[in-house]
Amino acid sequence: MTLVTRPIRQLRLNTVGDPLQALSLVTVEDLAPGAGQVLVEVEAAPINPSDLYYASGNYLLRPEPPVGVGAEGSGRVTAVGSGVDHALIGRRVILLPTYRYGTWATHVVADVADVVVAPDDIDVLQLAMVGINAMTAHQLLRGYGNPAASNRWIGQTAGNSGVGEYVVKMSKRLGYKTLSIVRRQAAADQVYSWGGDRVVIQGDGLAEDLAAALGGARLDIAVDSVGGPASTALAHHLDYSGTLIAYGAQSGQPPVIKPFELIGNHSRLTGFWLKNWLDHTHPDEVSRAYGEVVGMVADGVIDAQIERTMGLDDWPEALSLAQEAGRIGKIVFTPKSGPHTPRTEHSSNK
Repeated sequence: MTLVTRPIRQLRLNTVGDPLQALSLVTVEDLAPGAGQVLVEVEAAPINPSDLYYASGNYLLRPEPPVGVGAEGSGRVTAVGSGVDHALIGRRVILLPTYRYGTWATHVVADVADVVVAPDDIDVLQLAMVGINAMTAHQLLRGYGNPAASNRWIGQTAGNSGVGEYVVKMSKRLGYKTLSIVRRQAAADQVYSWGGDRVVIQGDGLAEDLAAALGGARLDIAVDSVGGPASTALAHHLDYSGTLIAYGAQSGQPPVIKPFELIGNHSRLTGFWLKNWLDHTHPDEVSRAYGEVVGMVADGVIDAQIERTMGLDDWPEALSLAQEAGRIGKIVFTPKSGPHTPRTEHSSNK
């Protein structure tokens, strides 16, 4: 077993509440993998809104302090427990968002089933963000509607969000067309720069603007993280038996399909939460799906914007930045590097 020769540190949630008040950076005296587990030295771990909701008790899971925080990340296996192939030592891996450990740390012990091996020469920052947003986009596109349809249209709210960026870029790779709703012209320009086909700015004329943008085309699926009127407007353009999938609720309002459309068009309304998919999908299929997404990262098909990388010592500033409005991209912890690096649009760190 490889020994850890540097201090093991972890951002630990001491009580459920405001993360800035409830977290502390602690040193862990001993950390070793047990049977069926691996020890991973964390190279990168992003701050997601869901992490902050989780820490504050406003998420689908409630933490039981003291507990680590951070749902996804990437790193290298440095030690393995009994029953685990020693060939994993030294391999770069994705840490899956199972919420059984916290990735905002220098090292993590995880079940071997909770990691997926990745290519050694891939960008570690982009790899760290594959776990949640990229896989959510992948499953929304692959798991609903008719992925094999020709001239397939995908509609979405929050088109400039983290998931929205992946939806646009994956759709372009897969030959799908996208219609995205955003709130500002700058956001629309951003989505077009990613390869979006149609972008509509939400306003009083949303219904008319969507109809004009689609020009009679129908949506196979519509993916929604906002709820409220925008979801209803998108659902109006679903093809026969099309599906509206809610994966977030930014507005606090439920997604709605009008009764006549729900009945007369056989429209469907459902929800998606990645953890449910992870919990109810065979590990082989999980690995296969992540392998496909990692391949898109390696090929340069998909990436996500990064605002800044920061060390664990700077965690209060990192959390504050992650909650600022108007951020360009993700705040990512890089526990090995220490000091933060300035903002950048895209990463290049292998």
